[in-house]
Amino acid sequence: MLGSDRRSNTPNWRTDVIMIVAVDWANKRVGVISLPRDLYVDTIPGRRGNKINVIDYLGERDEPNGGGPKLLGQVIEDKLGVPIHHYVRVEFDTVKKLVDAMGGVEIEVDCPLYDPYGYDEGGAPLALEVGVHRLNGGQALSYVRSRRIGGDLERERRQQRFIWAVRTQIQNENLLPRIPAIYQALQGSVYTDLNLIEAVKLVRLAMELDKEDVHGLVVNDPSMIRAGYAGAMWVWYPNWPRIAEAVQNVFERPALFNEAKDGEFRCP
Repeated sequence: MLGSDRRSNTPNWRTDVIMIVAVDWANKRVGVISLPRDLYVDTIPGRRGNKINVIDYLGERDEPNGGGPKLLGQVIEDKLGVPIHHYVRVEFDTVKKLVDAMGGVEIEVDCPLYDPYGYDEGGAPLALEVGVHRLNGGQALSYVRSRRIGGDLERERRQQRFIWAVRTQIQNENLLPRIPAIYQALQGSVYTDLNLIEAVKLVRLAMELDKEDVHGLVVNDPSMIRAGYAGAMWVWYPNWPRIAEAVQNVFERPALFNEAKDGEFRCP
C-alpha cells in the first residue's frame, strides 16, 4: 500500500507511505508493516543505492503503469523474503477528497499532536488533544503527513490508525448515499492491479475484522535501524535480517490497538 506526494505540476515525486499488508485468510487476520520512507536501500536493480521512497518513482519512470510497484516489490522480496502479490497506490490529495466525501472521519487520538504547518495546500495549523476528533479532509491529510512530533516513525503509526478509522466508519455509518461521491473522489488517483472481485473480497474481510485481528509493526526499533548519512542524504540504515525476522513474525506481535498496554509504546 503506497502513498505518493505526486502533484500535477511537479515531474518528480516520492512514495512517502510504504506499508506491507499481510493477509492471513485461514485465520481471518491482517498484519500491517510500515517501512520508514528514509530507509536506505544499498542495492536497487540497475541503479545506485537510494532511499526506499524513490524506488516506486524510478520504476514507474522506466516502465509506466505498474513498473514502480514491481521494482519496489522486488526489493522488498529480496530484503525481507516477503512476496508482494498486489499493490494499491494513493495520491495524498485523494485522502483529502475521500475523507470529505465520507463527511469527515473520526480519529481516536492517543498522543497530543500540534503542528503549526498545514500539510493540505494552504492548510491551517493542526492541534489535537487526546480524545476522539472528527477530521475533515484537510485536517486528515495533515494528521497523516505531519512529522512535527515524533518524526516519520510516529507518523507511520498514525497512518496505520487512520486506515483503521476509515474502515470502521464505513462499517458503522450508513455511507450508501455517499457512494457516488466516494467513487468520484477515487477516480484517476488510485492505482492498483487488483481486479473488482479481489477488491470486494478484501473489503469484505476488512469489514469482518475485530481490533484484535489486526497486528501492526512500525520499523522503528534501534535494533532494526540506525541514523546516518549516505553522502549528503540523511537516512535510516537498516538491519535487514532483524527487520525480516520481525516482519515474518508480525502475527505474533500484540494487536495494533493494544500496543500501549504492553510497555512497548510511549507518546513522543
